[in-house]
Amino acid sequence: MNPESLDDLLAGYAKRTLPTVTGPSQADVWREVERRRKQSVWTRMFSVLELRELFGEPRLTLAAVAFALVVGIVPAALVSRMQNEQRLARQSIHFEVFATDSASLGFVFTTPVAPASGLKR
Repeated sequence: MNPESLDDLLAGYAKRTLPTVTGPSQADVWREVERRRKQSVWTRMFSVLELRELFGEPRLTLAAVAFALVVGIVPAALVSRMQNEQRLARQSIHFEVFATDSASLGFVFTTPVAPASGLKR
């Protein structure tokens, strides 16, 4: 390895001019630091929950809607289906017969029946 060529290469890099910075200025950076320091602990810790940022990115919006569907609607549909199956099972084995209130007995025992006049022996 030739040590002079490395020194020449480094000296050549040192003589080059620095590229211009296209990012924010130092004042802008410190302004943003101060703004974030003034935020509440909740917003600093859970900045993902800010709606402006959520709806500003379409992919995040789609993910949030899918998450809400999975967490909210799917369990509700499963519980509703299970309750319907239980109701159907109760009706199919006639548990209403053992009920004590007249509302659950149905209309058979609560409505008056007209006497059968056409029946003769």
